[in-house]
Amino acid sequence: MGLLALGAAEIYHQVFGHFVAFELHTDVILGNSDIGADDMYYAWLWNLSFQPFDIKGCVWPSDVGGVPDSVSYRWDVQKWDSQNQRWMNLRDADTWVRTPLNGSMGLEYCKPVLTRIRPFQRRMVAWVYKDWVKTGEPVRMAIYTSANLPPVNQRIVYTDLFVVKVPASKKP
Repeated sequence: MGLLALGAAEIYHQVFGHFVAFELHTDVILGNSDIGADDMYYAWLWNLSFQPFDIKGCVWPSDVGGVPDSVSYRWDVQKWDSQNQRWMNLRDADTWVRTPLNGSMGLEYCKPVLTRIRPFQRRMVAWVYKDWVKTGEPVRMAIYTSANLPPVNQRIVYTDLFVVKVPASKKP
């Protein structure tokens, strides 16, 4: 049964054009935002192992009655600065800084909550809107696994590089 699950996971991931190791894995999927089509890139964190994986996010109370609270995780959108040989982090629309965090939520206080990603399960943990980054520039997302630890004291999971493209609806 276990071999069947492993085989199914590899076949599913081959659809995305790559095989994966059996550990934490990310896929960046182009999707729709609340305001448009093909304008948001979502990072999915897969736990392709036999052990559960815990990631600590922030729970934000809903201000709408009957709508459940939401959990957000900390991440940065990063690009490589070849001149200075370091990763730069996105702040606001196309403003890049050396300091990690503050782009998705910063280190300000939040109510931490632990999310357990079970073996062979996935969770959407980060996103980048197409207008945040210059089109054609390779970027990655750095996903922080703790909501309340500084980056140097936690595990960080990185997506593969990807390029933000002009949405099909806006092509000439």
